[in-house]
Amino acid sequence: MLDYEVKWRYHRDDMNAFDARKIASNFGFEDIKGVHEISSGHINATYSIDTGNGRFILQRVNTSVFNDPGRMMENISIVLRKIPRLFLVPALDGRPYYEDGSGFYRVYNFIEDSITYGKVESADMAWKMGRALMEFHSALSSMDGSALYETIPHFHDMSFRLEQFERAVSEDRAGRAATVGREIGFIRENGKRASRISSMYNGGLLPCRVTHNDAKLQNMLFSRTTGDFLTFIDLDTVMPGTILFDTGDMMRTGCSLAEEDEENLEKVRFSVPFFQAMKDGYFSLSDGMPADMEASLFNESGLAITFIMALRFLTDYINGDTYFRVDRPDHNLVRARNQMRLIEEMEKHQII
Repeated sequence: MLDYEVKWRYHRDDMNAFDARKIASNFGFEDIKGVHEISSGHINATYSIDTGNGRFILQRVNTSVFNDPGRMMENISIVLRKIPRLFLVPALDGRPYYEDGSGFYRVYNFIEDSITYGKVESADMAWKMGRALMEFHSALSSMDGSALYETIPHFHDMSFRLEQFERAVSEDRAGRAATVGREIGFIRENGKRASRISSMYNGGLLPCRVTHNDAKLQNMLFSRTTGDFLTFIDLDTVMPGTILFDTGDMMRTGCSLAEEDEENLEKVRFSVPFFQAMKDGYFSLSDGMPADMEASLFNESGLAITFIMALRFLTDYINGDTYFRVDRPDHNLVRARNQMRLIEEMEKHQII
């Protein structure tokens, strides 16, 4: 979900303007054999650091998105005690990060023999995705989610997002509202039912757990050799929430047969076989998770998170594209229509 969440005014060249070797020395690395940029992410500047003791991942955190990175790192440090394989390398002063006038930095270990995938390609992969998410949730099930810092306030708060939307329509700063009457109607017609999970969570009817909040396939590491799930990465949005935020995003990103910005809506289809495999994988572990109420809302979570993304894309389009990265003038509108079509596909196949 966070692939696009960087304001378009934020210049990547400015973010990358730092001496990676010099910063790495603050984590005790001296025998540095090579530094290589990893350009796949859009939020943080990321480098692979090759040393005499193996490879590591150095990141400069985007403090325009995460404005209290110290507390975010507290969240990550707590969660890493519970999940396997991934760990932070402490800075020389003992903290899990280093900061100076040039930025805020951290170092992770590099997990060898690992791979990420960009798209679900088979029912077997969908099953592994579901199982991986449940392994993550199970590992953190004993933790009190409310003890964590909310790195992005109101991230999945539907009432807050709907208020933003209505304000955008009313102000119509970019003069676009009149051109998207059908899409505005879709939001208003479906807002109440799509808000149920958010309302139940805010009302204390669903457990407050530790959730990833960006539970897409690209954030799961698998073994190149065995294909087994290894661990979750990109933990910046780990914070309090309901696990239904994660299952919904898994469904939204894993069951769609088209990219999120595919403008040919005929190609936007929902894979029922992927959905069923994903659901089977998620419920293949039995250790008290999820609770009955959470389990009963699994299917509906797909509607909730897909709707909130349609809502946010459309809101940003009406506002004049001030939040999400866009490549063309109608990019956010295309994304919004894409997500609306995916909801229609869920309805067509009686998933929701």
